[in-house]
Amino acid sequence: MGERTEQAITLSLPSSMQHVYLLKAVVTEILNETDFDEDTQERINLAAIEAGTNAIENGNREDPTKQITFQLMLTENELTINTLEESEGFKHKETETAQVIMLSLPSSMQHVYLLDVVVTEILKGTDFSEETQEQINLAAIEAGTNAIKHGNKEDPRKRATIQFILDEDKLTIVIEDQGEGFTRQEVADPLDPANLLKSSGRGIFLMEACMDAVTYEANGTIIKMVKYMAELEAQ
Repeated sequence: MGERTEQAITLSLPSSMQHVYLLKAVVTEILNETDFDEDTQERINLAAIEAGTNAIENGNREDPTKQITFQLMLTENELTINTLEESEGFKHKETETAQVIMLSLPSSMQHVYLLDVVVTEILKGTDFSEETQEQINLAAIEAGTNAIKHGNKEDPRKRATIQFILDEDKLTIVIEDQGEGFTRQEVADPLDPANLLKSSGRGIFLMEACMDAVTYEANGTIIKMVKYMAELEAQ
């Protein structure tokens, strides 16, 4: 049972019906990677959405200040979805009005596509331009890939956790891994002619180029990236 829990994909959402689409998107993508036939996939998807809707409407009563967590466990012949209602906040949430969406993945590169799905769906609901959305998506995928591949060394017993914090004036993305960390100053500059053939450092360079602010905490095991909405006023 412990091994099953470690391998679970976890999605935490504000208890608001406007976020149920994220659960649907994640479940749909997971099912696309299975051998279930189309009819079975449709039934599973409908059941998942119904369970999520009931948990939000009847459990937390659509209180967006509370979170509801979905744990999705896929084995060879079944998909198990558990819901957990909770009221605890997130340590990176800076304001009462901010909404937090959290995705926690086993450290396997096969799960990175789910990060792409979640960030893409979140950005659809924002006023960021198409170009800016592409930049944010690229930065999030690079950070998630670094956390899984370089931080956790693709150890499926370790997790990569990504929080998307939506506030009125900015989007903050916080990526946390369970690795040994790194020192930003020691990462080689990929633009230096001596490093042009090296692959290391390119992900960090792209993150810093695409986002307005990137900071490193807890010895580099936590990366916080910010994109401000203020740029919209200048367009």
